[in-house]
Amino acid sequence: MLTDGVVEPRYEDFVRFREGLSPEARKVPVFTVLYGAADEDEMTRLAELTGGKVFDAREDGIGEVFKEIRAYQ
Repeated sequence: MLTDGVVEPRYEDFVRFREGLSPEARKVPVFTVLYGAADEDEMTRLAELTGGKVFDAREDGIGEVFKEIRAYQ
């Protein structure tokens, strides 16, 4: 999930959506990628909820972040 600070849907909307998924689908981690004016707290909560991780592209750039994500998996 990428965000530039415009957060739609809201965290609470995502939680409700996720609750409607199958147990297998709820196991999929979400890796959030921050850039621009991203809401770091909200993206951290989302990543933690799903067992994912937050990556910050505001300084390193998106290419480096995608390399990190690939190595993380």
